Amino acid sequence: MTAVPANIVRRQVNIDFASAKSSGWHARRSDAEVFFNLISYTFPVGEKFFIQAVKRHQDRITDPLLQRQVEDFIYQETMHAKEHLRCNLVLDRSCSYGPKVARLATALLKVSRRIYPKSTQLALSCAIEHFTSTFADHLLRRQRAFIAAADPPFAALWLWHAVEETEHKAVCLDLYRHVVGRGPVAYLHRVAVMVLATLIFLAIMLVGTLWARPRTGGARRGAGSAPSPGPGSREDKPAREFSLSGVLTELVHLKLYLDYYRPGFEPWDHDNRHLIEEWKERFKGFGDRAAAAAAATAREREMA
Repeated sequence: MTAVPANIVRRQVNIDFASAKSSGWHARRSDAEVFFNLISYTFPVGEKFFIQAVKRHQDRITDPLLQRQVEDFIYQETMHAKEHLRCNLVLDRSCSYGPKVARLATALLKVSRRIYPKSTQLALSCAIEHFTSTFADHLLRRQRAFIAAADPPFAALWLWHAVEETEHKAVCLDLYRHVVGRGPVAYLHRVAVMVLATLIFLAIMLVGTLWARPRTGGARRGAGSAPSPGPGSREDKPAREFSLSGVLTELVHLKLYLDYYRPGFEPWDHDNRHLIEEWKERFKGFGDRAAAAAAATAREREMA
C-alpha cells in the first residue's frame, strides 16, 4: 500500500455551465484550449473503462483500506464522467472535431476490453492514471494563472478534476500490485503496457489535432470577443497554430512520466498534497456534500 495517501474525498459536483463559453474559454492560450477540449472528449469513455477495470478485481481485495479507496476512486471517476459529459455538450456548439474524438476513443477502448485480459486492462488504467496525475500536477502548480485565463466554469471543472486525480493517483497501481504482484513479470507487464498506453494516447491526440487543425489556424482572437460564424456554420474560432508536441512538452513533466518505469515507483514519492490544500483555500467548500444537503433542505423548507 501507498505509504502517504491523500484523503480521497467524495464531492457532490454540479458545475454551472449555463453561461459557459463554447469557444475561447481560455483567454491566453488557444492551443492549450484545444488540448484540454480533446482530452475532455475522451474522459467519459475513459473513466468508464477505468471503473470497469478496477471493479473486475474488487472481489480479490483483502485490504479494507484499499477496498475503501477503490470505492472512493469509483465515486470520483463517475463524477468526472458526468461533469465532462455536461461540459462536452457546451463544447459541441463549437468543437466539430469533439464527437469524432469521442468516437475514436470509444472504439480503441472497446477493442482493448475485447482483446486484453483483465490484468492488462488494469495496467492500462494505471498507465493512463499516471498521465492524468502528471497533467494535474502541472495544472495545480499554475492555479492562479489558469483561473485568471479561463472562463470560470472551465477553471472550476479542470482544477477540481486535477485535485481528484491527485488524491487517487495511487489507487490503480496499489490495486494492480495487490492482485497482480510486484515481481519481475508484473513489473515488465506494467511498463510494457505504459508504452502501449502512450502510443494509444498519442494516436488519439494526433488524429484529434488533425481534425481540429482547420479550426485552429490564423490569428488569435482578442480575449472575450465573440466568434463570427458564417450562415449555417459552427462557432469555430480562429486561433494560433496548435502544436501537439509543444503542448505536450509543456504539460507533461518528462521526469515524472519516466519515473513510472522504475521498478520501485510509488506515485506518492512525488508528494504534492500541498497543491490540494492550496486549491481548497481557493475553492472553499467546493463539492461539500453536507453543505449541499443542508442547502437543499433549507430550500425545501422555504417552498413548503
